[in-house]
Amino acid sequence: MDWLLDIISQWGAYLRPHLRDIALALVATSLVVFGNDINYLIRKQISSLHFVWRTLIFVLICAFGYGAFTLFMTPVVASQLAVLSNLWLPWVILGLFTVLGAVAQRRRQA
Repeated sequence: MDWLLDIISQWGAYLRPHLRDIALALVATSLVVFGNDINYLIRKQISSLHFVWRTLIFVLICAFGYGAFTLFMTPVVASQLAVLSNLWLPWVILGLFTVLGAVAQRRRQA
């Protein structure tokens, strides 16, 4: 059983230097999966405004808002992942990507 814990720990140690990239992938994937819902909420909030204002706000949010969200959330997610031990890190990352994939698949079928 110790050999299995050693393998998992080595896997976690291998992933640790790549946490920023993994966090970026998690944030970007989350935006892709939940982007339609976010856009719907924004569209609902600004529906009463003039066409020019709606377009301007939507472009600003899509162009700069999502970029800023990604820029600011990536270090937050990376720091949260960095707190995990090498034994838990691979499982949490695998679980997060699995949940995002399942949610994406479910939304695609709906």
